[in-house]
Amino acid sequence: MKLSIIVPCYNVEHTVKKCIDSLLNSTYEDKEIILVDDGSSDDTSSIIMQ
Repeated sequence: MKLSIIVPCYNVEHTVKKCIDSLLNSTYEDKEIILVDDGSSDDTSSIIMQ
């Protein structure tokens, strides 16, 4: 069974990379990570697009 993880993001440029790394390093193998930027005015969108 695939686990879907949805992360809403709004002006979290200082913490979103740590969040993404943590999710990618989790032990659950069959997962998808969906990041939703809700119009951030900082660099959140450019960080999640990397």
